[in-house]
Amino acid sequence: MKKITLAVSALLLSSLTPPVFAYGTTSTGLDKIVEIINTDARLAKKVSPEGLAIASNSADRMNEIILEAISAKGCANDGQINAADARSINDYIYDHYYDEWVDLHGDDEGGVETGFHYVQNNGNRTILFGKNAINAVADGMYHLGFESTRKFRLKNEDGNKNKTFMKVAHWLDALLAEQLKSGVLKNVQIEEPQSTTGNGLDTIIETIYNDPVLQIRVSLDDMREGALSAAAMNSLIMEAIENQDLNIDNEISVADAKAINSYLQNHYAEQWAELHGDDEEKAEETGYHLVQSDGAKHYIFGENAVNKVFDGIYHLGFKAHSNGRRLLNEDGNKNASFNMVAYWLDSLINR
Repeated sequence: MKKITLAVSALLLSSLTPPVFAYGTTSTGLDKIVEIINTDARLAKKVSPEGLAIASNSADRMNEIILEAISAKGCANDGQINAADARSINDYIYDHYYDEWVDLHGDDEGGVETGFHYVQNNGNRTILFGKNAINAVADGMYHLGFESTRKFRLKNEDGNKNKTFMKVAHWLDALLAEQLKSGVLKNVQIEEPQSTTGNGLDTIIETIYNDPVLQIRVSLDDMREGALSAAAMNSLIMEAIENQDLNIDNEISVADAKAINSYLQNHYAEQWAELHGDDEEKAEETGYHLVQSDGAKHYIFGENAVNKVFDGIYHLGFKAHSNGRRLLNEDGNKNASFNMVAYWLDSLINR
């Protein structure tokens, strides 16, 4: 892939004759941005041909990196780009291309313009998705290489809050609609997690992926890791049930739930702690806790599916309280009762 040097002096710019305009090279809808840079009449009047060429090349290279991130992370595998995908794209670019991205995006501090900022806020009049194509849409997308607030918004080159992940995802999804539909952006090397118990425990995977709030609040990578951990814990729960012949009467009782707890503690305590994870330090969420307490809204049995029901079930691998009536959570605090966990398990497995 090409890499350009953006720190071009005014003297060098004036010596470039004739100016060479860049055209989008990705063969995707992102080339629209490069086209607008080169065809907006107002920009042509206010920005030098050399400045337009630098901005065009910068935009084209950032488009290439965005597409690389989409592919590397499997963000197009479901045929759409949502906010969770945008978070993963942001993480990938920040981790792999931050220094180059800073140069490509550019800035206009102190009256010195560089990179894409040769055209940003310089008079573009073209409208895209009801917004200014360069100053809002393109500039918003091109903040995908900067560190985010880890909440709902990206930061710009100056560290200030900018467009939401949801808005940027919407623009990417629209611009890449043709390529998303055709499947050319898919990464066939990435397979989404699957739970294979053949019973209701498997529903946690779909619940994680389809929860509308999780799609906004966590990245695709976190959703995958949380789902993978859930699938692994489901398999261990079923191993405990089958190896102890606990469900031969098609009923999970309180005694059965306690037997599952003992089996998991005796055989998988350390592995279970890693799979379940923790979020004591918010920057260090691990395992299933990458999705737990992150805003999921789906309900089953009158309770929050991700945060209450399945999290309660997934405390089966931790020690029981000394009174024998409740499980302890990852922090050693009292959590769901064996009576409740047995009810949830029985409902999911046998009904």
